[in-house]
Amino acid sequence: MSSELKIAGMNVQPGTSRGFLRIGPYFLERTSVRQYVLIPITVIRGAQAGPTLVQTAGCHPTEYAGIDATIRLCNTIKPDELRGTFIGVPCVNIPGFWQRTYVNPLDGKNIQERYPGRTDGTVSDLMAYVLFNDIVLRSDCFLDCHGGDIHESELWSFHYYKTDDEVETRSQAIAKATGIIYLEKSVFPGMGFEASKRGIPGGLYELTSGDRLVPEESTAIFEATLNVMRHLKMLDGYPKPIKGQPYTTDGQKQEIWTSSASIYFTKGGLYHTTVKPGDILTEGQVVGTVTDFWGEVVETVHAPATGRVMLMKHNPAVNPGEEAITVYS
Repeated sequence: MSSELKIAGMNVQPGTSRGFLRIGPYFLERTSVRQYVLIPITVIRGAQAGPTLVQTAGCHPTEYAGIDATIRLCNTIKPDELRGTFIGVPCVNIPGFWQRTYVNPLDGKNIQERYPGRTDGTVSDLMAYVLFNDIVLRSDCFLDCHGGDIHESELWSFHYYKTDDEVETRSQAIAKATGIIYLEKSVFPGMGFEASKRGIPGGLYELTSGDRLVPEESTAIFEATLNVMRHLKMLDGYPKPIKGQPYTTDGQKQEIWTSSASIYFTKGGLYHTTVKPGDILTEGQVVGTVTDFWGEVVETVHAPATGRVMLMKHNPAVNPGEEAITVYS
């Protein structure tokens, strides 16, 4: 193995290296003081040659399980047992983490929507550009960690990207290797979709209870990534089942979803529902009602399609235009 590898300004030798991606400068409103965003990064370089796997988390930093799982991986993977290189970015949206917000509070943008980024935009555009070009495009496989925002509940799932070529085939194999039961073939925009268009297979975990850290979710992402590394021959062994997946049964086979449908609130008020992630709905079925502050029903929400509930609003305070429920089939 060549001893020369430079990532994020670090000269990486076999072993574990830690540092930061420095993004900037940017300037806060009404000040002339240069500011930088420092994104933490760990590079674990194995003693033997092999592929490079990048795992990012915290683009939406209220989705905590992926952050925790990536930190655990960075502290668990041993260089002398590793073939290739693992790059862990535990929290992309550092400003949002400290503010407990889904978007970047520096400019109000959703970083996931900014990839592949640009150098002539605001700080979110620059963060997306540097991370994508300096880290993601250096990889042979890419995993991104997401889940429900603070007001949402989600079914555990893994999404890979429709590209109609051998990259999609490799991404599907990676998805199956995770051990997650519910899989989706997606065209949803973001970092992973942009990577897949450029020939890098991988996908996206949607596996988090927003606004809280659930150990079972963190452990599932941790184990699923180790499964991907075994599949890629970066680690010895074979992928193992992920036990305890909610809304599954023992021995259940993996499902691949290829379509989805969502419905959005048209009225604001207090939302009442008994539906849970994983429930199977019939198109048109009543899933909840919205009442005003006098208790009058102002809206009845119906299932937009027949299929399994993947995402839903669990917070009872709703506004017009917010997503009520998404069904996959």
